[in-house]
Amino acid sequence: MPRLPPLPDLDFAEYVPHSRTHGDVYFSGDGLSEKREVFLRGCGLPEGWAGRQLFVVGELGFGTGLNLLALWQLWRQHRPSPTARLHLVSFEGALIPREHAARIHGAWPELAELSAVLRAHWPDRAYGMQRIVLPDGVTLTLAIGDVAETLPQARMLADAWFLDGFAPAKNPAMWTPEVLGHVRRLCAPGARAATYTVAGHVRRTLSELGFAVEKVAGHGRKKERLEARLMSARVAPPAPPQRVAIIGAGVAGAWAARAFLDRGCSVDVYDRAATPASGASGNPLALVMPRLDAADGPTARALIAAWLFARRAWARAGDAAATVDAVHLPRGEREAQRFAKLAADPPLDESILLCGAQQLTHIGAMAVDPAHALPRLIEGATFHGERDVTSADAIEADLIVVCAGMGAMAFGAPPLEGRLGQVDFCADDGAAFAVADGGYAVRAMGRLVFGATFEAADGEPRVSEAAREHNLGVLARLRPDFTPGALTSRAAIRATTQDRMPFAGVPPQKEKAPDGTPAPSVRLRLIGGLGSRGFLWAPLLAEMVASEAFGEPCPGEERVAACLDPKRFHERALRRGN
Repeated sequence: MPRLPPLPDLDFAEYVPHSRTHGDVYFSGDGLSEKREVFLRGCGLPEGWAGRQLFVVGELGFGTGLNLLALWQLWRQHRPSPTARLHLVSFEGALIPREHAARIHGAWPELAELSAVLRAHWPDRAYGMQRIVLPDGVTLTLAIGDVAETLPQARMLADAWFLDGFAPAKNPAMWTPEVLGHVRRLCAPGARAATYTVAGHVRRTLSELGFAVEKVAGHGRKKERLEARLMSARVAPPAPPQRVAIIGAGVAGAWAARAFLDRGCSVDVYDRAATPASGASGNPLALVMPRLDAADGPTARALIAAWLFARRAWARAGDAAATVDAVHLPRGEREAQRFAKLAADPPLDESILLCGAQQLTHIGAMAVDPAHALPRLIEGATFHGERDVTSADAIEADLIVVCAGMGAMAFGAPPLEGRLGQVDFCADDGAAFAVADGGYAVRAMGRLVFGATFEAADGEPRVSEAAREHNLGVLARLRPDFTPGALTSRAAIRATTQDRMPFAGVPPQKEKAPDGTPAPSVRLRLIGGLGSRGFLWAPLLAEMVASEAFGEPCPGEERVAACLDPKRFHERALRRGN
């Protein structure tokens, strides 16, 4: 199967979008009134979210995005409180292009503002899950791919389901007992579901899964539609954290602070440095670009999910971040072969990734100024500088998120390996560029940064002339036409894991650590092992931790969460009998 999802085959006969693939329309008549009647009213909205701080909607068939716009508009009108959050988790096989969405949405001028915002954040064409944070406390998580593959990868508890695939006779794969079984698995107690179809096998399957199913008056030319309710009493979810402590004010800690601040928490940030953006996060510039795997798999999906989320997230840094197309050159024959495989079967479309014969170009890569970006992320938190916290017992908080680099091992993190990295930099206000081949050079926002070394760490970080010579060799290789100005060097220690993938989540739980100390506190969450790509990974990892703490849908696939779980090393050791 190609790694790039298909585009829908559309026509617009009589101004209504029609799928040639399925031989069916996306909606009939006045689509907006149909959506409101069948799905919003059919799921008892807005009354269903009254008094709720979190409401989750699942959707089979993102389609034109019209359900989201109708739901979002209703949420704006009847939001339970200024801090309440609405999640839509949608599953789509073939995402329509942004320009088609503009044409379709244009039929309803009342949606013009919301449509413009949605289209500005339109999902990217890529398999897997994408999380898109919208205004008004609304979040879209879109899973692109065959529903039989994407639904099993979801982690959430939905309060309502919009079953909006094409008609069962036209698209039977969307309505199988297996698919509807996963819908049931992903339901919160008492969840409601709505659909325009009254097909007998759909009614029977929903009934067998524990739903009370009722035919009600249809909309437009359809005489009937279905409403269903899961026959189980709603259980109050655990209270989310109100006071959160973050240990570490580097890029992981800053994004963790922002994720919890956005959810209305009181946040304290502790760091042994006097100011944020120290350690490995304190370089003059950071280049945010991905490393793409040639084969599809959990780590490849994780890298793509992190990249797509980071591209949107760093826009919050304002003028402390700048877009720059990053050229990735192969280093050696093995890398050239990987690039050739990516060119033959790209995982992203050409609006994000250009695959040439000798290079990849990442459209919209980011150059970030950490000294200005990270303090902006923690605005609203209380910063405690020059505090070297080494024990969770020293902090009073509902939840403690450890983002302390190598120091995370004191809190039960898996084994970490320190890597000494040196960069060299100078002032330079020339045109922005970014180029990498294992090493990198980036010029933006008045400075040039290049390097970097990746050596075994031995004690405190230190700069060396040998490392500078190495970095000058990188610059000469990447930009042989370029002569830098007066240079400054900076060294820091990066924390990496055995498998070079970061981690985010609950620490491994043991009865006692090898030294006899108690097991890690259930109040702890870990983010670490980011290595040399901290500015790529940190936004998504922070979102994963905050989502879990608040009982929200996971922003990534199950396989992605598993390959980023801090417990994976402990579980591998158990399987080996260690």
